[in-house]
Amino acid sequence: MKSTFAVAADQLSLLAYLLLAVVSIWWAGSYLLIKIAVVGVPPATLATARLVIAATVLLAWLRLTDARSVPADLGSWARHGQVALFGHALPLYLIAWASISVPVSEMAILVATTPLFAMLFAHLVRREWPSRGTTFGLLMGFVGLAAFLGHSVMSTLHSSSSAAPLLALLGAAASYALSGRAVARLQDANALVTGTAVMICAVPMLLPLSLAFERPWTIAPTAQALAALLLLGVMSTALVYVVYYRLIKLSGPTFASMHHYIVPVLSIALGAVFSGERLDLGQMMLMTPIVASIFMARGLISRKL
Repeated sequence: MKSTFAVAADQLSLLAYLLLAVVSIWWAGSYLLIKIAVVGVPPATLATARLVIAATVLLAWLRLTDARSVPADLGSWARHGQVALFGHALPLYLIAWASISVPVSEMAILVATTPLFAMLFAHLVRREWPSRGTTFGLLMGFVGLAAFLGHSVMSTLHSSSSAAPLLALLGAAASYALSGRAVARLQDANALVTGTAVMICAVPMLLPLSLAFERPWTIAPTAQALAALLLLGVMSTALVYVVYYRLIKLSGPTFASMHHYIVPVLSIALGAVFSGERLDLGQMMLMTPIVASIFMARGLISRKL
């Protein structure tokens, strides 16, 4: 029979995968929602509105649950501000801006390079390198992503006059990788407190950009765009980020960032169903190494090799 410690470890592992699934499903859908919302709402305003909605929801949640309040000292706010910049303000704007010209599936694929940036930053900053099993899992996922990029990047370059949207998405991926390590260094035990403080910090980072260049008071979005924006703010930004912070505390930033391997698979399917984007047999076959990399990086398969 398994010891109490072994049973607890199994339960912890199961919870980590459940949280990873929740994050992946909602963030895959967020790319489609962004494509819908950006038609009626400019990118900086879209990103700012997501953050305002999320901050409002989380503040109300914090008050209703009678949890501990947001941080009071300046040092804590500075640390949360770092997470807000790299995990919210910068990538949310870059993704919204790129979504104007890049298809849903290609957006997810390019942002899915986040684990590779995370591994690189871990090596450069802390001089640490993942285990052979984790590295093999990351490389296996990269092979699948590279195969996607082989045709996705070329089609994007063919249809647009600039590679800037692609570089913006890669910049968002690098930013998310920096954010993951910053979140891991936070001392908050409560993921709700973390999410609330970070959203509050992120709003003023983008609000001036929206006010100065997009004049949000002149925007008249459609009901469809508003509905997409509301879902982005409540679900994809407020609730799911709390789940994500909990996942990072539970399993670490490397495993948490692996949702970027699942999201492209789901995004391709959603893009095919709702946006008419092409989903061929080759893409479906390449989903296998991407999904397998999740389990390899966690060590479930590598222990048996």
